[in-house]
This record gives sequence, structure tokens and C-alpha cells, in this order.
Amino acid sequence: MKRSSVNFVIDLVSFVDLLGLVFTGSIMKWVLLPGTGGIGRELRGGGGRGVEVEEFWRLGRHDWGAVHFWLAVVFVALMAVHIVLHWAWIKGYVKSHTQRKR
Repeated sequence: MKRSSVNFVIDLVSFVDLLGLVFTGSIMKWVLLPGTGGIGRELRGGGGRGVEVEEFWRLGRHDWGAVHFWLAVVFVALMAVHIVLHWAWIKGYVKSHTQRKR
């Protein structure tokens, strides 16, 4: 596989992973109740309806937190690979901006 194709795949997978991080973070922030079980708590903005949300797609807040964590681990690993693949460019960029002008 050509280097440019590898870069594209890494970037695409990183983007999809980042979307997953945004999705799981949004679920934990705005959908699931904070705390250990949400018993007796109402969903913010529920308009007094008394709606309680303890699970989303059969996963609780702790489960979504685990998914979010592993997506973050994958994202960090992908960013490390991305930096390795672009290391020559990074070195050249830093070198061109740190040399004294003659």
C-alpha cells in the first residue's frame, strides 16, 4: 500500500473515531443522568415531566464511559501513528522556522 493511501486510511479512521468520541461524550453530557443511578433525579429541561434516563441503547452511563475511554485510547494511538508518518515533514517545518535568516 502506498504511503499516501496509508495516510488517508489513518486520517479517515481518526476522523470516524473522533466522531465517536463526540457522540459518546454528548450522550454522557446531555442524555444520561449524572451520578450512580439517577434515582429520584429528573432530566434537566424535562419541563416537569419527571423523565428519568438511566440507559441509552441498553448501556448505562458507566458503560458509555468505558466506550468513550477506549475510543480515546484508539484516537491517541492513531495520532501517534499520524505523527510518525509525518515526521519528515515535521522536522523540515521546524528546521525551516528555527534557522537564522542569512
